[in-house]
Amino acid sequence: MEIIIDPKNFIRPPYRTCPKCDQKSFGVLSIYDQHYVRRCKKCWHSSSYLLPPLNKKVIYIDQMALSNMMKSLNPNTKAYQKGTIDPIWRTLFEKLDTLCKLQLIICPDSDFHTSESLLSPFYPTLKRMYELLSHGVSFYHHEDIKRFQICEHAKNWLGNEEDKPPNLDINSVVHGNINAWQEPYIISVNWERDQDSLDKLRETREKVHTGFLDVFRQWQKINKSFEDTFEDECMAFGRTVLQVYCNWLGKLVKVMTGQAAVTNEIAFPPSPVNLIHSITDVFRRAGINEDEIMSKIVAYLRSPSLKNVPFLRISAMLYAALARKAAAGQKRLPSRGMITDIELISVLLPYCDAMFIDNECYGLLREVPLCNEINYGTRLFSLNTIDKFFSYLDEIKSSASDEHLTKIAEVYGKNWGQPYITLYRSNR
Repeated sequence: MEIIIDPKNFIRPPYRTCPKCDQKSFGVLSIYDQHYVRRCKKCWHSSSYLLPPLNKKVIYIDQMALSNMMKSLNPNTKAYQKGTIDPIWRTLFEKLDTLCKLQLIICPDSDFHTSESLLSPFYPTLKRMYELLSHGVSFYHHEDIKRFQICEHAKNWLGNEEDKPPNLDINSVVHGNINAWQEPYIISVNWERDQDSLDKLRETREKVHTGFLDVFRQWQKINKSFEDTFEDECMAFGRTVLQVYCNWLGKLVKVMTGQAAVTNEIAFPPSPVNLIHSITDVFRRAGINEDEIMSKIVAYLRSPSLKNVPFLRISAMLYAALARKAAAGQKRLPSRGMITDIELISVLLPYCDAMFIDNECYGLLREVPLCNEINYGTRLFSLNTIDKFFSYLDEIKSSASDEHLTKIAEVYGKNWGQPYITLYRSNR
């Protein structure tokens, strides 16, 4: 089959009068981070125009909200067909999509979105939703972000500056440009999901959840203080990293001496191993003697100063808050998503202007001392406070200047801000 591509198809509205041939065929060819290009469909004259700088709000939307927004628009879901989906989710989508199109916010996706969506029968449509709102801006894998924070803190620890505030610039932890003017289209690639990998992912999650329930039951029996649990959680991180590394090193020695075959674990080391390697590089660059590096790493990972690392401090506080509830008599066991929720909040919260999270974690973060200690200027919302979230989004929209909205109309067209409510219908 012959496919003919006409270059004119890449020139789109809104059209202006061409300064060269005087025809109203001077459309938008391409949009870049800080400028865009117009080209005439008649005479092919091209011109480049600067775009003003942007200052988008970074808003993280959790999986539950993404899933419900998808169901509110997708005619192929039972919830849509039965009319059981709450209309607030469509309202939320409309507000978020409009603000993204107006270049006022960005909702980066994450590996948490990917892994949770992969286990859903609606994976392609969930992926379509989070890619629409993120528009190519994605957080690095959460283990990489943790590694960045640890390595920066390790460098400060060497210089006796372990209390130095960390660098929490979001541009250092995302793929893509947060404040770029965006093209109106998204290029995405879908791939077949490997059933064996999905089964292993489900099995791993089930084991982790079962283990966490055992820990929660212990918390119910042992009346530990918040402070003690917090300290235990902080110190457990370093112990776990060292234990995993030592186990991996033992397996590597067996492979290198011909006593065992190479496995995926050896070829693709677990995150604690990569973390040790990164800390090694930090210490080596700092001039630490090679024969002293490992002892320094052990001392660092046993240091109480680790509690100053943002992700570790936040996660330890959330677990301590859960332990406090367990000791106070809470009978309800944590949900399967609790560990994932704590992980994503602890890693991503410091980089966001706002987060929409689940009700339980929102409640934990409102408790003392979390509400005082976890203070990164991030606005927190949940389903229980969705009206406040709507007001927050409305405030962002009303903050847009007339000049900004005029520029949006110039580049994208007058009706560009209308939400894409036919997101799933157009592909039927």
